[in-house]
Amino acid sequence: MIYSAILPAQAAGAADVIGVAGVYKPAFNSGDTVTDVTLVAPAGFVTVTGAAINNATFTVRHLRAGVVQQSFASLTLTAGTDLAAEMPLTVPITVAPVLQADDVIDVQMHQNGTGLAVGAGVIAAVYVS
Repeated sequence: MIYSAILPAQAAGAADVIGVAGVYKPAFNSGDTVTDVTLVAPAGFVTVTGAAINNATFTVRHLRAGVVQQSFASLTLTAGTDLAAEMPLTVPITVAPVLQADDVIDVQMHQNGTGLAVGAGVIAAVYVS
């Protein structure tokens, strides 16, 4: 199963943006292990060049009954990590979430320092099998 969120634009230094990727439902012959998380920007996206200090972080979170249980994957656009059109980035999984029926998966975009402007349409995909 793939859960995905399309994120809106975020100005440099702006408040956090959160996109809901979906509600987990156990399915026949489907597992509950997060195997991969990726980010990909749409065609025509203006490249966001990573920076050492003033940058942006994408965090994938697991919620139950509206309460964050944990963040389980995160990627910061640091120097050498750029977000470009149709070039997928792997988001490292830091801990395996224990998903239950009706848990929510969301993606938070956070500006660090003065941040980086991020255009609209970045797709975050969470693969569960």
